[in-house]
Amino acid sequence: MTMSALRSPSTAVDSLDDFANGRLSVAKHLMLVCQSEISPDIAQEIAFTEEVSASLMMDSPHSRSLTPEFIGNVLAALPEVRAGVISRNDNQNPRLSMAPPTLRDILGHGLRDMKWRSFIPGVATHDIVGDRAYDGDRLYLMKVKAGMKMPEHDHNGEEWTLILKGGYRVNGQRFTRGDLHVAYNDNSHAPEIEAGEDCICLVMTQGKLKMQSAIGRLLQPLLGI
Repeated sequence: MTMSALRSPSTAVDSLDDFANGRLSVAKHLMLVCQSEISPDIAQEIAFTEEVSASLMMDSPHSRSLTPEFIGNVLAALPEVRAGVISRNDNQNPRLSMAPPTLRDILGHGLRDMKWRSFIPGVATHDIVGDRAYDGDRLYLMKVKAGMKMPEHDHNGEEWTLILKGGYRVNGQRFTRGDLHVAYNDNSHAPEIEAGEDCICLVMTQGKLKMQSAIGRLLQPLLGI
């Protein structure tokens, strides 16, 4: 599929209703919140879905609001926010900042002040919800050097990738800032980072990735994925 400059951003279309009704995991919920903060089109789509869902709930004899348990789970899964002001290295205008406001609030700073974990040149990560041993929907940031090709891999579940900076191409598609790329089980791919700018993504994975080569499996612990 060819994507033009005027196309609508990619998103997890099948999950918008679940988002509006509070049925997503914490990691997926945060992914869509962050996408809506950097993509006006997605924000409008989510607002429309929420309005429709609210209308249907009002008309339903079984309507109910979000449970305190769900709200508590969301808050409990968030890491502790570091105290202090946002660094001057990040633009003070959230609309111009590379990091969505919600992500900045969680981190306590912007992307330029990240303390990345990197064990091999060109790839760095930072865990937000869970880690490689986490048994749920893991959420983390990933930074990959411009021009680099990621190892070919498959998935044990879904993989959501929100582009915050730069872009990549995979299987004939191009994903850039504001796009949410959703891949599923049995969807093997090897994203190629575009030249000229490092790519920073917010990633949600379900279980460890399934590397398709011996070298990929060898490097997987070092990649942090």
